[in-house]
Amino acid sequence: MKYLTFAAAVLSVALAPSATAFAHGNNNHVRGVVTQVSAQSITVQLPNNTSKTLTFTAKTSFERAGKAATMGDVKVGDRVVVDVPKNTNDALEVKIGTAPKAAVK
Repeated sequence: MKYLTFAAAVLSVALAPSATAFAHGNNNHVRGVVTQVSAQSITVQLPNNTSKTLTFTAKTSFERAGKAATMGDVKVGDRVVVDVPKNTNDALEVKIGTAPKAAVK
């Protein structure tokens, strides 16, 4: 019984990294704060202070707090996580968070 438990533990540890890689598939996640929004695109300031502009397509979906949203729900200052297929700038899914809290002075 000890060997079965040990084998199960080793197998789960070995498979954990592959499950994470599989979950992301062929997509990248762009995380940051929205600095510009237009009908065709969104510009996101990344944590390293660079910006990335992503294009909306007919396939782009939007979500806020686990519920369906629209492009109109994206506002400058919102935190977002954008799912982007590798080697493109097309936004596949935009998850809208909250705007960063203002600094206390």
